[in-house]
Amino acid sequence: MRETGFAKPAKPEKERKKDQKALLVRLAASAGVGLIVFALLLLAAAAVCLRLDLPRERLPWVGIPLAAAAAFLAGDLHVRRLRRQGLLSGLLSGAALYVGVLLLAAVVSRAPLGVNAVLLLLATLLGGATGGIFAANRRTAEPRGTKSRRR
Repeated sequence: MRETGFAKPAKPEKERKKDQKALLVRLAASAGVGLIVFALLLLAAAAVCLRLDLPRERLPWVGIPLAAAAAFLAGDLHVRRLRRQGLLSGLLSGAALYVGVLLLAAVVSRAPLGVNAVLLLLATLLGGATGGIFAANRRTAEPRGTKSRRR
């Protein structure tokens, strides 16, 4: 029987479950690293705000770009190994980071969610997608003395 090239053969159930488990492990690891980086960046920003004697109300506005930077790193880490589907995987990583940040913020602050939650969602999705695209398109390092042939 000839293959036409239109349909891919289905993977066995065991192999699909293995791929899903690997995806979830990578997603949890990248979101965890993103949460840790975000917490460290937020601590540094809080220390700067205290040092400069800035009002406490400005800290959430500083946290949104820091969340985008942490989502960029999480998206990059999530896509770095496979180097494909950067946009989708980066968005998934940014969404996982957003859920983690939102849950921790709701538990710690016990305040109602407002406009900052929507801006945080947009920032983490954009940062994660950008990190995923960046990781998927990154070229591997070539040994010195070899010329790459781009067509």
